[in-house]
Amino acid sequence: MRRHVLAGAVATAVVAVTMTATGANAAGEVFDNGAGGERYVALGDSAAAGPVITPQRTGVPCLRSERNFPTDTASELGVRSFTDVTCSSATIDNFTTPQESEPPQFDALRADTTLVTMGPIGANDVGLVSTAAGCVALPGCKERDGQTVHAKIEAIRAELAAALNTIKQRSPQAAIVVVGYGRYLPAGGCYPTQPITSSDGDYVQGLIDHTNQVLSDAARAAGATFADLRTTPGALDHTACAPAGQRWLEGLVPLSGDGAIPFHPTALGMNAFSGTVAQAARTAKAQQDKARQDAAKAQLAAAAKKVRGQAACRGSKVRFRVLTGRAPVTRADFRVSKKIIGSDRAAPFTFFASKKSVQKRAGTFTAKVRLTVPDAASTITVKIKRPKCSRKR
Repeated sequence: MRRHVLAGAVATAVVAVTMTATGANAAGEVFDNGAGGERYVALGDSAAAGPVITPQRTGVPCLRSERNFPTDTASELGVRSFTDVTCSSATIDNFTTPQESEPPQFDALRADTTLVTMGPIGANDVGLVSTAAGCVALPGCKERDGQTVHAKIEAIRAELAAALNTIKQRSPQAAIVVVGYGRYLPAGGCYPTQPITSSDGDYVQGLIDHTNQVLSDAARAAGATFADLRTTPGALDHTACAPAGQRWLEGLVPLSGDGAIPFHPTALGMNAFSGTVAQAARTAKAQQDKARQDAAKAQLAAAAKKVRGQAACRGSKVRFRVLTGRAPVTRADFRVSKKIIGSDRAAPFTFFASKKSVQKRAGTFTAKVRLTVPDAASTITVKIKRPKCSRKR
């Protein structure tokens, strides 16, 4: 009898997550007047939205909490703007297709978006919550399911890759963090605190771990950063097996008192996880900056090979030129040995000197050339062959 009551509680929780209200804030914008510089968009399912965790954002059908980890992450990073379009019951398809009254989550992405967290996502695609509920209702789910759910998890790889590619297309300036699911159960579970057998508990956590691996692989392939919530310091002490009030992830029967529903993060967990996500965001930004600088340096190195120096006699004068070959040259200083004899800061980077003045100067002709791109600059020296008319007689 107890088993049926517990199964009913799980079913009620699952239904609660799929319910929607009216008066949606379709834009998902929380604020756009922060002190920082990042423009942050959060995407994901209920593990990010925080359904029923109080207080809930008013007028939002996706059951987003004001204490979900995206909100805490935005606060920790001190972002300029924050848009939260995470939505309970979301699947990967809902990134690009509406979810009842809610527009596709990707509609929130803009060209000036600088930070995106994607996830957690995928649990609803493969039925993780219903699988866990089935294990509670009838033990032995590992044997019954075989590799069925694992196969569904593998099947989302292509969708995740496509989603990440679209994010990069829509928000090319954004650093991307893919967020995984947390550690729900320790090895062997904790029966009867959580009424699932040791074998089934390991099976369910194994499905979560497999989903995380697929998310991590997708992040790595796309050049994004993976935020592994299972590595949050203290995660093993705050699973669904922890005492009431200490759980970061709820078990079957909610005991946290904050509104968190079964198999979802608590407000305490959301806050703890935000530290992991914020650090992943910092790492992603640092990697993005380095990649941008490396690309800029490579661009400058390639451009430097196109630059040439030239001197030619033109009547009573010698014309000095820097031939840019369309390289991003911003300044040219013409020199004889180390002495600057003229400069130019605009194309065609030309300087004229009288033959007599040049003839008086001994030494090598060179041009010190400045190349500049948005994320880097360099200075090179190119040799210039002395024309006959400028040689001493």
